[in-house]
Amino acid sequence: MNGWRRSSRKGLPDGRKRFILYVLLAYLVNVRRLSEEEAIQVVQEFLENSCRNHNNCEKIYASFIRGDLQRVKSKGLRPVSIEKLREKDPDLHSLIELALQN
Repeated sequence: MNGWRRSSRKGLPDGRKRFILYVLLAYLVNVRRLSEEEAIQVVQEFLENSCRNHNNCEKIYASFIRGDLQRVKSKGLRPVSIEKLREKDPDLHSLIELALQN
């Protein structure tokens, strides 16, 4: 999971919503056991880092983040593994791998 944390600190040039949906919120809420407000704060930092480091500044609404947070929390979803992500979404997997190399 160390790679997920590094990706969230650096941000991503693309695939931010998918990263939030597949990985970030499930990791923060159901693995790290952060409160909803703490998890939202980390997601906001991820979005700010994506903007600052990759010029990916398109708005992602708080309602999207809160809705997905409720989904992963209520279902107890775990983050998608890097292997499953490679299979399910190779484009996002490649973006994460590039972020981890830098």
